[in-house]
Amino acid sequence: MRERIVKTSGNIQTILFSTYTLIIVIVFTILVVWFYLWASDRIRSNAEDSLEGMGRSMQERIDSELGKMNDVSLNVLYSNLVKNRFQEYLGNAKQRETDAQAAANAVKAAKELADILTAAIGPSRPVEQLYLYDFEGKVYGNGFDNGEQSYRPEEMPWYDAVLAETGGKYISLPVLDEPMSRFISSREMQYSVSLYRLFYGSYNTPMGIVEVKQYFNRIFDSVIDFAETNPYGARVVIYNAAGDIVYPLRASSADFAYLAAVAAAPVGEGFRPFVDPATGDRELISVHRSGFTGWSTAIVVSESKLLAPVSVFAARTVFVGIGILLFAILLSYAAANRITHPILKIHRTIRNMSLQDLGSGRIGSSRLRSGVIEIDQLHEAFVQMNDRLKHSMDELLLSQSQELQAKLVALQSQMNPHFLYNTLATIHAMAEEGMSEQIMDMTENMSKFLRYFSSDASAVSLEEEIVHTEKYLEINRIRHGSKLDFRFDVDARLLPLEIPKLIVQPLVENALKFATRGEPPWRIVVTGIADGNRWRLEVSDNGPGFAADSLAALRERIREVDETGVIPALKLGGMGLLNIYIRLKLTYGKDMVFDVRNAPDGGAVVALGGSFRNLT
Repeated sequence: MRERIVKTSGNIQTILFSTYTLIIVIVFTILVVWFYLWASDRIRSNAEDSLEGMGRSMQERIDSELGKMNDVSLNVLYSNLVKNRFQEYLGNAKQRETDAQAAANAVKAAKELADILTAAIGPSRPVEQLYLYDFEGKVYGNGFDNGEQSYRPEEMPWYDAVLAETGGKYISLPVLDEPMSRFISSREMQYSVSLYRLFYGSYNTPMGIVEVKQYFNRIFDSVIDFAETNPYGARVVIYNAAGDIVYPLRASSADFAYLAAVAAAPVGEGFRPFVDPATGDRELISVHRSGFTGWSTAIVVSESKLLAPVSVFAARTVFVGIGILLFAILLSYAAANRITHPILKIHRTIRNMSLQDLGSGRIGSSRLRSGVIEIDQLHEAFVQMNDRLKHSMDELLLSQSQELQAKLVALQSQMNPHFLYNTLATIHAMAEEGMSEQIMDMTENMSKFLRYFSSDASAVSLEEEIVHTEKYLEINRIRHGSKLDFRFDVDARLLPLEIPKLIVQPLVENALKFATRGEPPWRIVVTGIADGNRWRLEVSDNGPGFAADSLAALRERIREVDETGVIPALKLGGMGLLNIYIRLKLTYGKDMVFDVRNAPDGGAVVALGGSFRNLT
């Protein structure tokens, strides 16, 4: 059989559940952490790249729209037809109030100028409005607003700035444009952005200013869409070289003062972290500067919002990871169960095994067949040990039983001469007093006691013990008469209780001995009570009680017996209580009750007891 087990069994060390679990947890944790770090970095990088791309795209769209405006302004600026007709228009405009022919020429020049400007704007209308300003307070418009108007140069906020831009362009901040708002089907007032250039004549001398207008929403439509729809809650801030806010509308430079330091820093690729001093939140910023306009487009996003997808991904990763880990552990448990189950089976067999099972054949009656050589060998060894243990237990129990019986017999035999000695002393005293009839009754009762003492039984019922104890008291009443008063009050449930023989009578005898040292009447009370599964028997008297040194000596001897387990040599004098304690301990073990004390109102009390497990 052993050869077959070796061939079909595996090695327990290769399939231990703890090893499987440890390997799975370590490997899986490393993989999950690595995957999380890699994926979260990719998610963050993709989000930043997406925002970076949107920033560049928005900047390019703005540059494209402003570039169209710039192209229209350059078309006007470099058009000789525009210059000639504008010069004719300006020259005729000065004389038309007094000269009819000049007025007619001015009208003709204005019509031709309008046609040329319309052609300069182009059919696709990349701009909504074009104005030509002279330095005399006249302006000519083409687009939604056509015709000649007057203006005050000193009232125009852009006038001085345009004059300072010699040879360059000047782009204004978005302004609320009431005239252009009339030409669009919207109830909201529209904002516009203007691009200005100086208009030079034939001799490269300034002769006026070109203004090209476009609606704010058309220039910044990509920015508006991004601000409203981006999933990260990112904000867009556009500012010019002077730090003035271009977008969002109606925002002052003070609203974004915390960006000043960040904006002043050299621009690099990617997002840079900073802390908002107003809220203390950690934020990221990406800045794109336009070489064409000088504007900077800053995308500002809260770090927590940008990383929100990472947090969601982490939660899902942990959830899925725990599920996979639990499944893997379940598989390892299933693999290890074929090892642990037979071990648990052997453990339950050992735990539930009783003495009656030893050698009965019920343990190990069938082969275990666990599939593991070590466990099968352990089971075989346990079966063999069971047989050897049964044999050893039989020998040990027989030895202990013989030893216990010998101890009880020896202790009980010590009680016989003790009682005989006390009884003979009583008869001697009665003889001296001439109580011949009482001596006859006592000797008759004494013969019955000797038959009770000499019986082979080491244990009797409490009822039988009490009967002979009452006879003993009756014998002593013969001698003492009415001076002796005794009473038995024992619960009927205690009467069948099996107790060691001669365990109550010595207590009564001891109580009588101490009670007679005081003044009569001498009272002895035997009380037996049942409390749940416990019983208690007390013998009390009205004598002077135990001396303190006697109680201390008795308790010291009891402590020695408990600690050493050695039964001391007992003498006839003063050995009754210790003898009773030792026999109770040998019979009931930890269930025993033994208490010796003095009653509060005088007299001594000796109590003994135990559980009802010894009822027959």
